[in-house]
Amino acid sequence: MAGGGKDEDLGDVYEILGIEEPDPSDKDIQAAYRKGSLKCHPDRNPDDPDAAQKFDRLTRAKDLLLDPIRRAELDRGKKAKKDLEARHAQEDSKRRKLREDLEGREGAANSRSQAAKAAADQQEARRKHLQQDFAARIRAREAQHSGRSQEVAAEVAEARSTALEARVRLTWRTGSSPSIESIRKELATFEVKSMEIGESSAVVQLASREDALGAVLYCRERRHQMPFRVTMASVKTSDSKEPAAPAARRASAIPDPVKVAARPRTPPEDIAGKSAGHAFPTAPSDTAGGADVKASNFVDWEAEMMASIARGAAAAKRG
Repeated sequence: MAGGGKDEDLGDVYEILGIEEPDPSDKDIQAAYRKGSLKCHPDRNPDDPDAAQKFDRLTRAKDLLLDPIRRAELDRGKKAKKDLEARHAQEDSKRRKLREDLEGREGAANSRSQAAKAAADQQEARRKHLQQDFAARIRAREAQHSGRSQEVAAEVAEARSTALEARVRLTWRTGSSPSIESIRKELATFEVKSMEIGESSAVVQLASREDALGAVLYCRERRHQMPFRVTMASVKTSDSKEPAAPAARRASAIPDPVKVAARPRTPPEDIAGKSAGHAFPTAPSDTAGGADVKASNFVDWEAEMMASIARGAAAAKRG
């Protein structure tokens, strides 16, 4: 910015001399020169290798400002540069405002976009959570229903088994055909649930297995007065009254009439055990030494077995 081609390398001569006043006098210029020479004169700064160059620039700046023509030219150039910078600054201010406005709008748009995205993400997360919760509830309900179905199936199977064990079969004696009323009268001691009447027999559903066993015992004791014979419903006999399957030996347990079949004329050797949760002693032997009880056929043997159970129960009660 120095005036003249040879001083263009100086740059801002006011800055070199350290002058900040806008329009310094020659006296101010001389004072600034003397002050600056104290800092950069080679004789005063022998350790500074750039002292001579600095002092030369200081001297040239002082000479330029003390020359009115060159100084006027310098001031005009400086003013023009300052005005240009001011215009640029004003333009930059407008540009900056436009940029800030644009950035503000973009920021607002981004904020709205981010808010919308956050809301969408939150809604999606809530949807997934509800979906997972619903699926978990369905699985829990299915597991509960499955478990309940198994329980119901087990209960139904148990009830069916209990019902089957609580049935007795009535077989008409020759020449008799009892009515429903007479059957109910004979079995009035027990809780009769239903009856299936046939031409020569009937199946009676009682309330429990205990009732069924009790009815068999009761009717066997009064068999000569009954117009029918009574057995557990699952015991199958032929017209000749022979058993349907070989006899089974079972130590320390009463053969369940629902499951037991015996060989003809060969009853179990040791009948003792439990019926309906009650223990009974072994049936007394008819001969010394505990010989096998002889029965003419399966029905008679079963009657004797039931009677022995009753006698054992009576003996246990007296004891």
